[in-house]
Amino acid sequence: MNKSKLIFVFCFFWSLGSAAQDFQFGQFYAVPLYYNPAFAGSNLNSRFTAGYRSQWTGLQGWRGWLASFDLYLKNASSGAGIYLSNNSIDRLGYSHSTAMVQYAYRSKISKKIRLSTGIGLGFGQVGLNFSGLTFGDQLEGDPVAPFSADQVAGRSLSAFYPDIQIGFLVYSQKWWVSLSNLHPHSPTFELNGENQIQRRINLSFGYRFEMKKPTDYKGEISPNAITPAILIRNQGSASQLDLGIYMHYVPFVFGLWYRGLPTSFAVKDGKKTLNQDALTALVGIKQNNLSIGYSYDVNLSGLVGVLGGSHEISVTYEFKTKYLSLKGLKHSKALPCPSF
Repeated sequence: MNKSKLIFVFCFFWSLGSAAQDFQFGQFYAVPLYYNPAFAGSNLNSRFTAGYRSQWTGLQGWRGWLASFDLYLKNASSGAGIYLSNNSIDRLGYSHSTAMVQYAYRSKISKKIRLSTGIGLGFGQVGLNFSGLTFGDQLEGDPVAPFSADQVAGRSLSAFYPDIQIGFLVYSQKWWVSLSNLHPHSPTFELNGENQIQRRINLSFGYRFEMKKPTDYKGEISPNAITPAILIRNQGSASQLDLGIYMHYVPFVFGLWYRGLPTSFAVKDGKKTLNQDALTALVGIKQNNLSIGYSYDVNLSGLVGVLGGSHEISVTYEFKTKYLSLKGLKHSKALPCPSF
């Protein structure tokens, strides 16, 4: 097995050994329901969102997608949402799917500040398919033997587990703070042995600085804005920080993000090195109801030449409604989070 395959297998089984950590999207602000059920109905319109990420392209690595739909329930001052997600590593026969239904209730803290409390209920499914793998006894001869005598060769395993989410979102028209606890019950499942999904904590916050002069582009008048944001997440023994800034200059969107732990160090060859992951550049366009964003991750670790970068694309379509905003907030889009 060559060096790149060894590194890939090590990274994959390390992640499984870390209690089946969740797949992560670089454009976390484009798939809000995946990170906090309190975002359901948050833009006071019906909204369809889809995201796709290809990670570790140098090794044909992880691929993941998500599709979600949420809407605002005006008469109940609440929102509802649903999402389906899947991530897989075809060359290792691994897949992980989730389905989640979410509900969020809006309450008033003050004239300009709102609180959204959300809950999500659903299930997850983890699978291993050994039919496409090459086993050790197949490599003993020359050429590679077409069949293996290993007892798991050609088999597939699958397991389901119930899932829960809880989350809180406090926001005004300028800023937001989001806190969620996913898998708080740390569900276990049997898949060639007992496995566990560790709970995941997500904390994000940001502030929207609007420019004074709005831009009129093909009949769409919108204020340009700069929005710095931070996402801190922890799952089991793994922690990660996303720090960056996003600029909306109608109709274009640009962003730059750093992912890593700048205060944490890893020891390599007896020397301390910064524990950093990637630098992400985003370009997108937003016009009327449609938003499209593309981002590319440049790996900052010592394995950049082997792992390669990561591609990600997001699409959001809003179904405009005539719903009025919550009392005391002038505009229908009360939540200032980036659209993608």
